[in-house]
Amino acid sequence: MPMRDVKTGSGNPSEGAASDAIAQAFVAARQAGDALPDYPGELPETLDQAYAIQKRAIALFGGRIVGWKVGRIPDALVGRFGTDRLAGPIFAGSVVDSPDGVPEMPIFADGFGAAEAEFLLRIGSLPARFDRAWTNAEVMEFVDAIHVGIEIASSPFAGINDYGPAITVSDFGNNNGLVVGAAVPPNVDFLGWPVALTIDGEVAGTGTAGEMLDGPFGAVRFLFELAASRHLPLAPGQWISTGAVTGVHQVRVGAGVEARFGQDMRVRCTIGGIRRG
Repeated sequence: MPMRDVKTGSGNPSEGAASDAIAQAFVAARQAGDALPDYPGELPETLDQAYAIQKRAIALFGGRIVGWKVGRIPDALVGRFGTDRLAGPIFAGSVVDSPDGVPEMPIFADGFGAAEAEFLLRIGSLPARFDRAWTNAEVMEFVDAIHVGIEIASSPFAGINDYGPAITVSDFGNNNGLVVGAAVPPNVDFLGWPVALTIDGEVAGTGTAGEMLDGPFGAVRFLFELAASRHLPLAPGQWISTGAVTGVHQVRVGAGVEARFGQDMRVRCTIGGIRRG
């Protein structure tokens, strides 16, 4: 979605009570299953402000982090924000291991909800230190599994993607779940596989992982760099949802979603509504 041109506050929501109030509002809405008709405070203008809100919200939410979603920042905004990706936590209880089934994945019915076809990489080990230059080839040794999957993007705030990446980052990167499908066979070049996402049987988007920035391992490299600058709590066993191969496609409650990878791999789910408190 294009970023709306809105007037942001002149204060610094990464500091003090303003940042805390935004984090508290998002966490309370997520825990209660409520919608937020408006952004709960002054819009963060920078990623520093946004990640400060996210860090506070992680502490308030209190769940165990089992993964990280990595999303793309639109080309037109890369110069302004100084990076082409963003990240948010994925919590235990929102991840479903379902290589064959059709689980129901919830969205905030009165907020924002979308489904994304993604390659999921699992962290097998961590380097002794993150504060160094990384290449995509170097991070590969720290990944012990590659799976196909679906990310569920959802937020209590319906405008989460309308105001730019800082707003998205501030509410857990707009993540609300992950469906982990089957493992990609070892030593297979999957970057050129055709990928398609269908909603209720209609193709919503197509693409290949090789067309996404510098590919799924570029998402791992980005997280390692982010861990160095922002001290992300990365850990072995965590999943990395590496980016929407076919785009971000909004869904409604009751929709059937299928992500197809290559010739014969697929992941499916249905979309449910989050129940209040």
